[in-house]
Amino acid sequence: MPSFEIPDIPAKAQLKQETENNQTVSTGAVTFTVTNKTGQGLSGRVTIEPQGEAKAEWFSIDGESERQFTAGGTHTFTVRIKTPPTATAGSYTLKVRAVAVNDPDNDFAESPVVAFDIAAPPVAAPKKKLPWWIFAAIGGGVAVVAGVVVAVILFTGGGGTKVPNVVDLPFVEAEQQLTAAKFTVVQENDADSDKPPGRVTAQDPAADTEADEGDQVTLRVAAGVEVKDVRGETLAVAEGVLRVNGGLKAKRIAGPAGGKAPETVIGQDPLPPARAAIGGTVNLTVDPGVAVPNIAIPATQQNAVNSLQGVGLGVRIDGRCEFGTPDQVVEINPAAGTFVAKGASVTVFIRTQPRGSFGCAIFNPFLVSPTDRFTSRSFVVQ
Repeated sequence: MPSFEIPDIPAKAQLKQETENNQTVSTGAVTFTVTNKTGQGLSGRVTIEPQGEAKAEWFSIDGESERQFTAGGTHTFTVRIKTPPTATAGSYTLKVRAVAVNDPDNDFAESPVVAFDIAAPPVAAPKKKLPWWIFAAIGGGVAVVAGVVVAVILFTGGGGTKVPNVVDLPFVEAEQQLTAAKFTVVQENDADSDKPPGRVTAQDPAADTEADEGDQVTLRVAAGVEVKDVRGETLAVAEGVLRVNGGLKAKRIAGPAGGKAPETVIGQDPLPPARAAIGGTVNLTVDPGVAVPNIAIPATQQNAVNSLQGVGLGVRIDGRCEFGTPDQVVEINPAAGTFVAKGASVTVFIRTQPRGSFGCAIFNPFLVSPTDRFTSRSFVVQ
């Protein structure tokens, strides 16, 4: 049974036509939710599955396509659709797939088919010719020409349209505003801006400048930097990789202990191929490991075993030749407070009375060394 489910999703996405670089493109979006049906946290990834003649490059997902789901948790995803001017008019479909990152080939759920239509581009209207009477008026003298010009201005409304201020807006929103005002939008990458990727950093002409319909407005858009995949690295190494890549900073988030070496990065947000603002922050989830519990010395063997196994650690019992109460714990290694991987074994040294064996000193208080080992009693407690 799949870990994720995709509830009802709109059966059809509505696209609208927009002008980009004097060409017609179709844009739209469809929003859906993905729910983790299990009782444990999972990493889930969403992919878009074009159907039929639909092309993968027409689609994108807002935000991260891979996210951490809490037990029973839900995330909302928005799929953006933008078809090129060369796309053939007609009906197309797509699906959305949610997969468990740890088993993508077997643990996945698919949405129903979502349809969308690409309309044929509008036919350009023929340009209107100037009325014959304008030419007649021109031939009648300067005074008449002046009167005609005034009349034409009054008739057409004169002047231009003020360019809206779109600086600091996401490019998609800025493009929508300018297109609605009947301007042509041209995008240029701004590789040096520290604003979030996709954010407009400058515009030309400036806001409130008057321009004619169809005039070009150039938008500088923050490019950001590519986020490197640092999962599997230690936190210290991951911080260094991010730092040299656009001055990115790392924010440590303690995740569940899962058996990795302490401070190993097990998750990050955002994930490649996402981009981040120069100097921005990447959230890194690390496996904190398990701290070896503090066991009072001397302690009984059973108490030590219970304490260690209670925090998810394995135990190895080893004997040590010493005089004193038998089977008392005299040392643990690694020491209390040390962080180790969950499931790792901690050695518990137990006092064992000297016996006349090859594994221990002969019964003679002058021959017994506290460092002698009684290895014949070594075993692992599961």
